[in-house]
Amino acid sequence: MEDAQIEAWHQRINVDDPLGANSTRYLLRLGQQGLDNHMATFQVSADPPERFAEFLYWRPLRELMAFSLLRSPCTTDRTSALVQQYHSDFVVVGTQQLPGSGAVTQGGRTVAYTHPRHLVVVRNDEPFTQTSHQIADLAGIWVPTELLGIAPGVRWTMGPLVDSSPLARATAAYVNSFANDLAARRADISGDQEVAFANLIRAVLSTHRPDSFRPTDSDLYMREMTRSMIDQNFRDPEFTADSLAQLLFVSRRHLYRYFAGTGVSPARMIVQRRLANAKVLLGRNRQLPLTAVAAASGFASTDTLSKRFRAEFGMAPSEFRKELT
Repeated sequence: MEDAQIEAWHQRINVDDPLGANSTRYLLRLGQQGLDNHMATFQVSADPPERFAEFLYWRPLRELMAFSLLRSPCTTDRTSALVQQYHSDFVVVGTQQLPGSGAVTQGGRTVAYTHPRHLVVVRNDEPFTQTSHQIADLAGIWVPTELLGIAPGVRWTMGPLVDSSPLARATAAYVNSFANDLAARRADISGDQEVAFANLIRAVLSTHRPDSFRPTDSDLYMREMTRSMIDQNFRDPEFTADSLAQLLFVSRRHLYRYFAGTGVSPARMIVQRRLANAKVLLGRNRQLPLTAVAAASGFASTDTLSKRFRAEFGMAPSEFRKELT
């Protein structure tokens, strides 16, 4: 694995911009020694073994466990013997940003994935094999099955899942950001936010298995999903609060109810996200025309950008740039 690939990964997960001071674990595994000293709960193999490399951030939370890793092509086995020795009532939910392919085999069923942003879900309490055919930057969360509506002692009958539906792709984008922020950037998180994340995953899984869970019953879930949808769509100048409501299958009135008492509305969140992006672009490339900044940030015109920017920050975009010099 080349240094440039490692540096690009670090930049993607913003490891140099911590969001908190919480402890996390950083592990580097190289070659045959790295394979031999991998997590005891898995057997990892690579061909050739001397070229194996894995860079891993790993953080246990109250209920969840978050990870962010970059690794060379390899195969991960959770054998029957390891399942018996290391019992684990978790579901592993993951995704990746790098284009690539892989496969998961569990319970006699193999599912393949060939595109980034698919959501991959695997039970950790039964044997499985996962193979990555290219260098992969995996990010994900281990979620207790109990938080997903599976009572203790009840066997989960659903096989491995690769989902690329609109809901799953939006969820995958959120999983990627959520896991990287927690594992690599040490972000703070409350117990309620952990439960909200589990509800998000349960909502996706409910489309694949019988479940009476209704995600719209959870204000936290709906707020987190709203943020994820805004992150994915704010660059579209026609994206509005009405668009959000349609994506979330609720009325605009009901959407606003989820934000009662928060001091911010969905429409306001869209504007703030666009302004935050514009601010980054203005500082990153000072030669970039305002027309390009506006278009890349979801503003219909430079006039709209300038009015919104001045109302938010008390200065025009050009004045903001001058302050940076």
